[in-house]
Amino acid sequence: MEQPVLRLGLLGFPELLSQRLVAWAASQAQPGWPEWRICDPHMADAWMIYGESVDVLGRDAVVIRHPHGTGERLTLNRAEVDRPLAFASPLPEGFASAEFFEADSEKSVRQRLQRFEAWLRPLRTQFALGAQLVERVAQYKEGMVHVTHDNKLLAVIDLDRRQVGLLIPARPVDLSMAEWVRRPAQPNDIPSSFIRLPLHRVMWTYAVRTLRDVLPARYRQQTIYLRRVPSMPARWFDDLHLLIMRELMVKPATLDALHERTGAPAAELAHHLASLYCAGGITSDPDSARRAEPTVRRALVAMQLDQALPDTPVMTRPGHSEVFATSSILREAHHSPLRVSGDLTESMPLPGSP
Repeated sequence: MEQPVLRLGLLGFPELLSQRLVAWAASQAQPGWPEWRICDPHMADAWMIYGESVDVLGRDAVVIRHPHGTGERLTLNRAEVDRPLAFASPLPEGFASAEFFEADSEKSVRQRLQRFEAWLRPLRTQFALGAQLVERVAQYKEGMVHVTHDNKLLAVIDLDRRQVGLLIPARPVDLSMAEWVRRPAQPNDIPSSFIRLPLHRVMWTYAVRTLRDVLPARYRQQTIYLRRVPSMPARWFDDLHLLIMRELMVKPATLDALHERTGAPAAELAHHLASLYCAGGITSDPDSARRAEPTVRRALVAMQLDQALPDTPVMTRPGHSEVFATSSILREAHHSPLRVSGDLTESMPLPGSP
């Protein structure tokens, strides 16, 4: 069974301690379990935060001195938490958290990563469903499909409306072994207890976290066109996603031409194109591209990228959270819970200030 790459953000750690955590996270990979990779904290699925870099800011907010040893600070409103995190002890005076670990203990770090994996099961379940969709894309293009295992309904896929209903307690392993059965479409076919997700978001969740090359062969030879900006929170796009879309908006290109224009490594470029493809963002059909008026495409880019991120590029804006809230991939938040210090501190003084 294929496992996802999960993304870990480190906030406030000294350099040497960060290097040790990077090594321990990399060695966590075991057959049959997700692989952890360190990334920009803003793009992370979970966060580890150095407790000594945290200052309490009022009842609901904290300040994280990040990067370590600099004057830069990030504020976090704990009410906006949308992903799991844990603090490396010792914690600051007056700060309470049930989620903590010992950063100098490999065993403690491994246990924390395993807890993150349990917390992120909804995301991992989406990954498992996305993997099945990629394998069956030629077989299932329209209609309604019920995904069952041991006579239990795990997911409903409405291909006509491009919607997915997913049973939250479903396990990734159940999705990987499930039976797909075509069903006649009926009103309210997705049970009310299921979470509803756009189909392209499930596909994106898979494409950005797989180690497989899932870019269709035609995109390696034919001209690639921007069809639309995928309808997702802007912070889900990293710098290369943005660069690819902006380049294609200016002029369609082949994969080789994009490689020349962006300077991105070929494998990384193909991986990012695959996620845009899975989310319906690109096409090799010029007629389909022409139907998307240039003004509409520019308006989408301006609305979803430029206005949503007015100050800084996506990859430089970190993010994290404390209390588990299903998973950020299931939520509609269009901003990161972490903000450059100043968003909250203008009205809330730091401890010890007059």
